[in-house]
Amino acid sequence: MKSSKYIAASISIVALIWILSGIFFSGAGGNVKGSAAGTTITKVAEVRVRDIVSQSYANDIVVTGRTNAARTVAIKAKIKGQIQVLLKEKGASVEEHEIIARIEMSDREAKVIEAKQRFAQRQIEYDAARSLEDKGFNSKVTLAQSLADLETARAVLTKAVIAQENTKIQAPFKGLIYDQVVEVGDYVSVADPIFTIVDMDPIELVVSVSERNISSVSLGQKALAEFLNGETVMGEVSYIAPVADPETRTFRVEITTPNPDYSIKDGLTAKVRISLKEKKAHKISPSVLSLNDAGQVGVKIVDDQNKAQFIPVTVLSDTSDYMWILGLPDNVRLITVGQEFVSHGQTVQPIVADGDGLL
Repeated sequence: MKSSKYIAASISIVALIWILSGIFFSGAGGNVKGSAAGTTITKVAEVRVRDIVSQSYANDIVVTGRTNAARTVAIKAKIKGQIQVLLKEKGASVEEHEIIARIEMSDREAKVIEAKQRFAQRQIEYDAARSLEDKGFNSKVTLAQSLADLETARAVLTKAVIAQENTKIQAPFKGLIYDQVVEVGDYVSVADPIFTIVDMDPIELVVSVSERNISSVSLGQKALAEFLNGETVMGEVSYIAPVADPETRTFRVEITTPNPDYSIKDGLTAKVRISLKEKKAHKISPSVLSLNDAGQVGVKIVDDQNKAQFIPVTVLSDTSDYMWILGLPDNVRLITVGQEFVSHGQTVQPIVADGDGLL
């Protein structure tokens, strides 16, 4: 017990002598008057420094996200009629433009035949009128009327063909049938839903990125997603919202990943790690940080003229032992001890101490 007290007392005495000796600070440029001749001796503040060099720094953003189908579309009827056949059911995969259901043809096929015959008749009438007009046996008015009748017949035929084609319900893209709203025999009107189709390849991972990190995210960056079952997939940043969410103040970021076998479902939770762009940064101890009069966070360095300079910095990441900062030149002489006692622009005496254990 006595030994511990002696050690503690010794440390206290050494520390006191160390401080009073001015090993780190001998007055901030203060004046000491000599007793003999009344002369003024100006002492320069001593600070401990360390020469540091920037290093390559690549941090990751880790956020929680969810999977989301790339597209979800409700397939609706374009014409009214009775559902004649369903070629696909809920859960089935479909190809782009594949016919997945049919509405009864009714009299639409007959209307197409009638329209084709009428169009052929009008074409003959127009050709005859033009021939007579060329020979001077027909007026331009009669020719114009024949042309108008021909174009009307063409429009009626086009409308009839479209109505016939609209009895076929087609998938707009490759995907899965998520929901089936009707059954065979149901009557549908125009715009009534029939199926809901989802596009699952590629699938999206939607995450929210904070204001602090959003500037470090760019299109094409790689991201690794890990699901609750332990499975992992790689993807790329495909969308960055230009406006923050007004409630959370975060930005929506979408990551696209291939899903050809549809093994990744919509709505899964995942931990997403976005790899940020590599930067040049400095690794320092948190204890060397300072604040200037404006409240900016920064560090103090010694320039080539042995003057202390305050430089604002941006903290990229931090732990209890060290932090990475941005904003310093590649090579810099950093003040590690004594920065609290010197001001910006003050001349100092740097003492290089590589083994201070602060970095």
